[in-house]
Amino acid sequence: MTLAVPQTSAFIEKEGDAWFERNRGAYEAHENHFECELLVSELAPFRDEIDSLLEIGCGDGHKTDWLARFFDARAAGLDPSGKAIDYGRERFGASGRVDLRTGTADKLPWADASFDIVYFGFCLYLVGRTELLAAVAEADRVLKYGGFLVILDFDPHQPHRREYHHRQGLFSYKQDYPALFTGSAGYHLFAKRSFSHSGRHFTTDPSERVAMSFLYKEKEAYAPAPAPQEAR
Repeated sequence: MTLAVPQTSAFIEKEGDAWFERNRGAYEAHENHFECELLVSELAPFRDEIDSLLEIGCGDGHKTDWLARFFDARAAGLDPSGKAIDYGRERFGASGRVDLRTGTADKLPWADASFDIVYFGFCLYLVGRTELLAAVAEADRVLKYGGFLVILDFDPHQPHRREYHHRQGLFSYKQDYPALFTGSAGYHLFAKRSFSHSGRHFTTDPSERVAMSFLYKEKEAYAPAPAPQEAR
C-alpha cells in the first residue's frame, strides 16, 4: 500500500485557509455550540478541577473562547489556517482568555502536561497517515495525568479512506480514533455520544455518523506487579 503524501504542508500552505473561507458564514454566526454543550454535559462535574484546555482544529477559536468562559480556564487553540487564526485573534484576543496559534496536530507548541482538557475538534480524519501517530503522541504529551481527552470525529462501522473532494491528492480517513489511545492502557473511555453529521440524533447511515468520545488519562495506568513467591 502506498501512503498518501504528508498533508500538513497542504493545509498550512493553502487548504486550511480554503476550508475557513468555505465555512466563514458558520463562524460568523457562531454555530456549532452544540459541540460545546455536549462536551460540558459530560465534563461539567469536573469544572472546579479544570484550569486549562486546548482545542486542536479550533478554526477561529469561537468554541475555544466559549469553553474558556464556561470553565473559567486558560485556553489555547491550534489551526492550520492563518486566516482563521487572524480572524479569531481580532474577535477574541482582547479578552486575554485564549491563545490562538497556527499549526498542525503533529507539532504542538506547548510544554508537557500543559492542559487539563485536550479536544480534537473534528480534525483527526484529515491528519495524514504519516503524521497520525505523531499527533497522538503530541496530544498525550501536553495532557496532564488525570486530564480529559475529547475527540469529535467520524464514527464509521469500519475504517476506510476516501479522496478529499475539495482538493485532488489529499485524503480523509475514517476510523476509531479513541482506540489509538485506549490501546495504550493509559486511557479509559467513559462516555460516547454518536449522532448524525447533519443533526443531533443517531443515524443508521455509517457514512454520516460522527461521535464525541470522552477519555480519562489515568494517573496510574498499571497496577504494581505481584510480589514474587518464595521458593519452597
